[in-house]
Amino acid sequence: MLRYFPFASTFDLKMGTNALAADHPVVEIDDHYLEEVLLKRKLLNESHEYYFKAAPVSIPPQWEVLDKILSTLSLSHPQYFHYEKRNDQCSWENNLLKEKIEFALGDLASLPLQPLDWVGRQVQEDLLLLDATSILQAGQLCFPSGWDLGAKFQKHFLDLHAPVPSLMGPTLRAADKLIERIPMHKPIARTNWGFRITEQMDLSSRHTQGYLKLLDEKASEITEENAGDKIFVRSERQTLSRLPSGFVLFTIHTYNSLLKDECTNIDRAKAMHSFLQTVPKELLEYKLVTTFVGKLVRYLEHVTLQGGKI
Repeated sequence: MLRYFPFASTFDLKMGTNALAADHPVVEIDDHYLEEVLLKRKLLNESHEYYFKAAPVSIPPQWEVLDKILSTLSLSHPQYFHYEKRNDQCSWENNLLKEKIEFALGDLASLPLQPLDWVGRQVQEDLLLLDATSILQAGQLCFPSGWDLGAKFQKHFLDLHAPVPSLMGPTLRAADKLIERIPMHKPIARTNWGFRITEQMDLSSRHTQGYLKLLDEKASEITEENAGDKIFVRSERQTLSRLPSGFVLFTIHTYNSLLKDECTNIDRAKAMHSFLQTVPKELLEYKLVTTFVGKLVRYLEHVTLQGGKI
């Protein structure tokens, strides 16, 4: 089941942004750690310029991100990770990947890759760096849904989501103002929701036409009886943190769960059922669920009437 369930009982235009709980770090690991980190590395090795971009101005905050993430991992999971600093001299040990490295903070020659690119290969999250004016200046983005770095690089935060349904405009502008006001040491978090007919992690723009073709072929096979086995709930847990440089670190952890598995929890089934009935049509179209949403809702209705029995 999803670690972060993204649905309330009714749709709300607000982005559901809240202060990040003290026991919820900006990066986390789960049972898919090795699988997803190795997939990220494969994608980066095959098409590096597509999945990673960085402007020279981003180099100092990239080091801040590296230090922040390695410190977080070593504190949260000391059985797997060890990070030690002596002034600028650092050592890192990742027991899950069986890797060790020594480097000097601020010295590009001491790492095999740029700091954001290197540390991004240690975590499941996608990592983006916005400058103080909310311009995207660096990113490692392997598991997006319907967009890519090439189209958004060095553009404003508001452009990262474009084009969006008109009803989302005020919400995004409010989010932009919130990002401008994020204080140091007080990160914020939100969850994003979607439904897909594949558990493919990389749904970047290069796969959009392939996904639309798959949707056209498979949507007719979905019924209100088998929707639980055909549809995946896709959730993103996003965090935003102010760095000492004034840049903002934007992390995205993507989760997939088979609809049937989420419905083993009757409260989750009820929430999805009521939520979907209140989502505006244009947003359902934007989320690419229009072709099967009726069957999805009827499946959830059946589950709720049966008390969670599938």
